[in-house]
Amino acid sequence: MNRKITVILMFAILLTNCSSKKNDLEESNLKGKIWKIKETKFEGEERFGKYQIGEKRYFGHQFYVFNEEGYLIDYQQLDRKGKTERTSKYSYDKKGNRTEITTYEDDKVIQKQINQIDNNRIKESQVFDDEGKVTAWYQYVYSGTDIISGKVLNSDGSLSATFQNKMSEGFLTKQILKDSLEQITTIVNLERNKEGDVITEKNEFPTDTTEYTYSYQYEYDEKGNWLKQYQFDRDGKIDDIIVRHIIYYNESKVAKKDKDFYGIWFVLDDNDWIEFRQDKKYDSGYKDRIKETGNWEIDTKQQLLTFRADDPDDSRKYKYGFEGYQLILFTINGEEKLRLEKR
Repeated sequence: MNRKITVILMFAILLTNCSSKKNDLEESNLKGKIWKIKETKFEGEERFGKYQIGEKRYFGHQFYVFNEEGYLIDYQQLDRKGKTERTSKYSYDKKGNRTEITTYEDDKVIQKQINQIDNNRIKESQVFDDEGKVTAWYQYVYSGTDIISGKVLNSDGSLSATFQNKMSEGFLTKQILKDSLEQITTIVNLERNKEGDVITEKNEFPTDTTEYTYSYQYEYDEKGNWLKQYQFDRDGKIDDIIVRHIIYYNESKVAKKDKDFYGIWFVLDDNDWIEFRQDKKYDSGYKDRIKETGNWEIDTKQQLLTFRADDPDDSRKYKYGFEGYQLILFTINGEEKLRLEKR
């Protein structure tokens, strides 16, 4: 779920869990009973001393679905407009071991990963292309419940690379990658904050003695899951901002309150916005411009949202509803008017 930690994701996380005892939510440092997550990548900008969301990136948007046991069952790569480009379906045995990952593009299978399970651990993973031919496989070595090392093999069984993991309290803190000649190619060191999320990533490349350090900052929800990740380049400048929308199981059964409206909501796939403030004031506008100000209030029993603009002749009333991470506004007659998302 991270832009820069590509080496680690490739060799240890997306293929299998680093721990044989954690579910995918725990492995990803996610708290609570989560059903769905959508991550959207934006350009990061620094304006007036604050980091702000810019234009939506063309790539890097993702959608995850977890079952009630906390295991990933569906992963989608999305385009800029939120359309699914590629989908991976995850299968498990009765003991919760991941047995297969099947990846589709335009409803056609383009890749399949099959895992060999031994003593409730993934011992080996084979990856097949759309013709059913082996393209690579991975072998894992455990210490207790943690993967501490492994091999990456070519389709003919020859060695392509090896990796070694250093774990701390069940989370990856260091990974060393070696080529087929056992020469170290990459060393990745991760520093985590008290919430367990990566705040510093240092990449070392011994072959040319270069090294790059990237850093991250976060905003969290009340359960301790990050909702915004600020990514900084190796010069310490803001690069990308990832906005995460989380839907928890049974969330729809919980009545919405004022606090569920607080924040800036954008019209879906647009730059028009409405900010609901805690003092019951609102601003609405486009990009940096404020077009309207006033007061807002909700009637939770009738699910009505009222905007009372500073111009008394321009007050408006809508029915409202929440659909996952989206706030939907309807006319009094029930016609959908706007879909909004937080950024």
